Amino acid sequence: MDFEDLYRATYPRVLAYARSMASPHDADDAVGETYAIAWRKQHAIPRGAELGWLIGVARRVLANGRRSRRRAGALHALLDLQPRSPGPDPAERIEDGALRAALLELSPLDREAVVLTAWFELSSADAAEALGITPAAFRMRAARGRRRLRAAHRPTTTTELPTWTTPR
Repeated sequence: MDFEDLYRATYPRVLAYARSMASPHDADDAVGETYAIAWRKQHAIPRGAELGWLIGVARRVLANGRRSRRRAGALHALLDLQPRSPGPDPAERIEDGALRAALLELSPLDREAVVLTAWFELSSADAAEALGITPAAFRMRAARGRRRLRAAHRPTTTTELPTWTTPR
């Protein structure tokens, strides 16, 4: 695929992913870095899984940025200049309180698997590529996450049925 066509076809979804994971400024920087890496490594982009590969690169760029800020934050905390703060969680942006609480009960890895397929509509192959795991491992993680999400979002409660007495 021509790089310009790749960029036009994938940019909105890569940007949406990055903005769900970071501040708009950090997301824009990460997406720019993602496409710079893609330009340099065009030959390494797997055909048919381009979007997953790009989101995987964006994910790693964002993680590297968070690690850099954490290291700087640790230094600042050591110098008592700035407190440390965790990165944003996409689940926090969900308005439905019960669904948000159910998502937050999942492990971060299971939550990310569910979010990549449900929110970003990635195929299992693209999501696996984004996470750097095999498609089989991704399917297992996504299935486990969906199962746990269903259980947390719709807890099973048993109610006793009234007993019926028959006339004699």
